[in-house]
Amino acid sequence: MKNLTQNQIETILRVAKNIAYKYTFGYYDVEDIEQECFLLAQEAVQKYDAARGSFENFLYTHLHNRLNNFLRKKYYRKDFECKICGGKDPNCESCERRRLRFLTKKHLVEPIDIDHVNMEKESSMYYEFNPLEDMELTEIFTLINMHLEIELRADYLRMLEGISISKPRRNLIEQRLCEILEKHGYEKQKRPVVED
Repeated sequence: MKNLTQNQIETILRVAKNIAYKYTFGYYDVEDIEQECFLLAQEAVQKYDAARGSFENFLYTHLHNRLNNFLRKKYYRKDFECKICGGKDPNCESCERRRLRFLTKKHLVEPIDIDHVNMEKESSMYYEFNPLEDMELTEIFTLINMHLEIELRADYLRMLEGISISKPRRNLIEQRLCEILEKHGYEKQKRPVVED
């Protein structure tokens, strides 16, 4: 990839800022499209021919074309005419496959309206309060915080945050947590061994 001059970078950023708002969709906001423009423009610099016009005009044309392709690829096309039936046959298998493919793309990038969610069938959408379970968890966390050695605490907190730590270190912390809980009257629960 060719190194960009400061002038080229400023031109790319200016053009990206001017056209990005036209291509936002789904979870792609203006900043995402500006970043995509910058990446596309870096590739375009190698194709630029100064004899054919200014760099800025070249970028506008190039980015509009590439962002239209990006939009079609990531989102969906409304302007489709079937090559087999011309869009006139309602039972055309080709039209139906294409329609389903583009609806799938559309549903992936557009959030579902909360009014269309069936709360009874979506157990992960809500939390059922169980006071006894909450009290027990609070007691367990209090015991661990009181008795876990300081040299293990940093890795324990990383585990709580979902940050990966080495398997030997994780096993050591899990063993120590089990020891603390057993010492204070909690039975050791059997759990499946997970191989890394």
